[in-house]
Amino acid sequence: GVFDEGLGAVAATPIVRWLYEVDGPVDQFNQTVVLQAPAGVGQTDVETVLQALLDRHGTLRLQVTDDGTGEWALNVPEAGSVPARDCIESVSALSAETLAAGRSRLDLAAGRMLHALWVPETGRLALIVHHLAVDAVSWRILLEDINIAWVQHHSGQPITLPSGGTSFARWGNLLEGHSRTGTVTALADTWRQVTAAAAVLPAVAPERDTYASAGQLSLSLDAELTRQVIGEVPAAFHAGVQDILLIAFGLAFQEFLGTGAVPIGIDVEGHGRDEELARDVDLSRTVGWFTTKYPIALTPGAISWERVRAGDVALGAVIKDAKEQLRALPDPVSYGLLRYVNPDVELGGAEPGIGFNYLGRLGSGAGELAEELWRIDADAATLSAAAAAIAMPLMHTVALNAGTLDTESGPRLQAAWTWAPSAMDAGQIDRLSKLWFEALGGIGAHVQHGGGGLTPSDLLPAKLTQPQIDELAQRHPVADVLPLTPVQQGLMFHSLFAPGTAEDMYAVQLDITVEGVLDQDRLREAVHTVIGRHPNLAARFYDQFGEPVQVPRPHQFGRQHRLETRPALLQQHAVVDVRTQDGRAFPRRQAAVRVHAVLVLAEIF
Repeated sequence: GVFDEGLGAVAATPIVRWLYEVDGPVDQFNQTVVLQAPAGVGQTDVETVLQALLDRHGTLRLQVTDDGTGEWALNVPEAGSVPARDCIESVSALSAETLAAGRSRLDLAAGRMLHALWVPETGRLALIVHHLAVDAVSWRILLEDINIAWVQHHSGQPITLPSGGTSFARWGNLLEGHSRTGTVTALADTWRQVTAAAAVLPAVAPERDTYASAGQLSLSLDAELTRQVIGEVPAAFHAGVQDILLIAFGLAFQEFLGTGAVPIGIDVEGHGRDEELARDVDLSRTVGWFTTKYPIALTPGAISWERVRAGDVALGAVIKDAKEQLRALPDPVSYGLLRYVNPDVELGGAEPGIGFNYLGRLGSGAGELAEELWRIDADAATLSAAAAAIAMPLMHTVALNAGTLDTESGPRLQAAWTWAPSAMDAGQIDRLSKLWFEALGGIGAHVQHGGGGLTPSDLLPAKLTQPQIDELAQRHPVADVLPLTPVQQGLMFHSLFAPGTAEDMYAVQLDITVEGVLDQDRLREAVHTVIGRHPNLAARFYDQFGEPVQVPRPHQFGRQHRLETRPALLQQHAVVDVRTQDGRAFPRRQAAVRVHAVLVLAEIF
């Protein structure tokens, strides 16, 4: 990637423009993390470390002013323009009161995006950072840099933090340019259809429903089911963890609402660090707010809750259909670009009142850092929540923030529910949370009973329907389905045009002469190794699904499979043939290996 300082004007990203449109006090909208310092750290050390962070990451110095035209003007000044000592306050203890006072000292126009509360007696440091400057990934970068700076400073070395790649400023410019491309603007109508889903919950009442007054509920899933949900289940359905969580979330809401199979609008958050947007983009060490927000309209299939909880076979079809609905959505980044960045596209309408955010693995490894290093204080979650309790209107009527947290019993899925008191009560959220866990349990049970399988989007560019995929899967295991190359199509046509001929004109043969006694087991093992490395050598071919397709042998091709098969019978057998010249069992001195040219040419071309 190409490193740039990212100084000067910054183009506002979709999430920044969204926040500007929020009608409420956003000046204190923050994320707060509490750190435990190593022994012997003093306030001067804290200043030194934080100065290195402020100088290294431009967004921590970001100045945000009103440009007078209804937009924010963003600017990153030179390193050194924000003194760390002005951002640090010594307090006797961390509390809701001291955190509230600390966040009030954030100043967007002055570029004070960070305010730190230092407790000398306990060595705790609360970092209050305006959300415009950080996201969940940013905190991992900042913790790493704090420890790099501390180790260098503690050992008497000059602090030299690793350089980053793409700056937040360059990323904003890339997004702005991308928003005007035909690839993005062509998706506007598709997004309009998604946002047309009727609201299923009452809207937030901005005056009553704020982050300060919101209802809160935190629950965790047991370790065994968590293991299935983040491992076996996504693998069985060739889906992501977020896909499975979202599908269970949709099923839970469908049962909660009792409305049957209707579209459920959900506002989904993603990390937004889509580096494939352009060449030479590297965001692995860039601090900033990259979150992308996009709506989905999920319509779970009609199924009784008893069948969901039991992991019934019918649940598999519902999951596959929902997965295909998610896969059919446009590129998530395009929604924010069209709604908030491209001025030539009108993408209005209310956004979904249901929010979903899967944060992935939380705090992985952070709690295992040595005592000589700075660590996240795992017991400070309530303090972080207190710092976030501002009078800004809630984004959603009901929101679920989920993440997988490492515990002594293994990873456990954590569910943090937030809701608007004017529209929902604790009893309703309790029921909704239980339904979500029940849906996850049912999906796990379904996979334990052998459920799972491929869906059409897994097989592109081959074009098969779900019933056709299921028909193939009933015959034998299917790991992939591929279309034929033009050359393969021609060879297959000729092979099937005149079936039953004695000789197959498209078979090639390699004769191998072996001196001495041939080790039949080693020859067989060698053939299996070749087939394992090149699965298309044991593919099956089908032409009854419209366009002909080939189904490579799964990797678990074992010794129990016959090697002595007739290559001309493309639709019934594997197309590898190992035999003697006279057709008997393995020879003592010579072996002939015949491979159908359909496959050989596929390797060549």
